[in-house]
Amino acid sequence: MDVNWARSLFTVLVFICFMLVLYIVMNKRNKSNYDEASRSIIEDDDTAHDDNDNNSAAR
Repeated sequence: MDVNWARSLFTVLVFICFMLVLYIVMNKRNKSNYDEASRSIIEDDDTAHDDNDNNSAAR
C-alpha cells in the first residue's frame, strides 16, 4: 500500500463523514429541534448569574 493511496482513502472517508453530518443537520425532521434552540437563545432573559455566592459558601 502506497502512502498516497492511504491519504486518498482517508480524504474520501472524511468527505463521506462530512456529507453524512450535513445530511443529518439539514434533514427536515431535525428542523423543530433547531427552531427550538434558536428560540431559546432569543427568549432567554439577559440577567447576570452570580456564581461567586455559591463558591464562597462552600469554602
